Amino acid sequence: MSPVKEPQKAAEDTLDVGKHHLAESTQLTFVKNIYGALLLSAGGLLSLILETGSPSLSASNPGLGQLLRGLGFPSGLVLVYLVGAELFTGYPMWFAMTALERSGRPIEYVRGAIVSWVGNFIGAAFFAAVFTHFTEILAEEPFRSGTVHILTEDIIEQKWHVIFLRAIVCGFLVTLAMFLGTQCHDGVSKTIALHLPFFISVTAKCPHAVEYMYLGVIGMLLGSPLSIGGLLWKCLLPITLGNIIGGAVFTGAYMWWVFLVCGDEKAGQGSGWGAVSLGNGGPE
Repeated sequence: MSPVKEPQKAAEDTLDVGKHHLAESTQLTFVKNIYGALLLSAGGLLSLILETGSPSLSASNPGLGQLLRGLGFPSGLVLVYLVGAELFTGYPMWFAMTALERSGRPIEYVRGAIVSWVGNFIGAAFFAAVFTHFTEILAEEPFRSGTVHILTEDIIEQKWHVIFLRAIVCGFLVTLAMFLGTQCHDGVSKTIALHLPFFISVTAKCPHAVEYMYLGVIGMLLGSPLSIGGLLWKCLLPITLGNIIGGAVFTGAYMWWVFLVCGDEKAGQGSGWGAVSLGNGGPE
């Protein structure tokens, strides 16, 4: 057996996952997304400890703090994927592919997206309040002030459109990570495949919706001036919209068109630079 699936097979499997989520019960979707947010928030906690724990080092080497954050946070995504939990950011990729295949009913898309987002928010807020704030893991300096500073710099002082555009990049890269994970058979390969694109996204400060559900709540609990209205309007709205566009267009639509419509066999074998004939609206 090949160590990795061909991209065409991975695209077919990803489409099947999307169809499964359309038919999945509301209760199962809700619980899996709460659990997924708990796991991703654990990675968020690790990344905050790594980035804020050495302020003098980060001050003299600004890229180093971001690098440490980028190394730590994707561990949460790996946990989510390996135990079969879910995150809202995967749904744009899955639902873009199923919608282009004209599968499912509109109410199934709306139900899946809303239940996933709400489940993620509950899980992230719970981890922030109970597992981080009440345990006082980030209560001491420099962790407290460092966390508040990250939220201030990334959200409060940032322009709305910049947050939105960066979130598109994150949506693209995190769903690409999930697609690469689908291609791999063994746990080590999946871990590496899931980690690399998300590492790029986190290091480049491209925000993930569930990441900032956790960061926004714990930052407010630690004293950030961000209000509840600011959390919803300035933080979660642009990030959610950006993640949706990034995952749906740059991963879901691309994989559907190249591998399921055009049947690009050369690209499907992982050889790259595949040529697609658009004659008669399909492959040669």
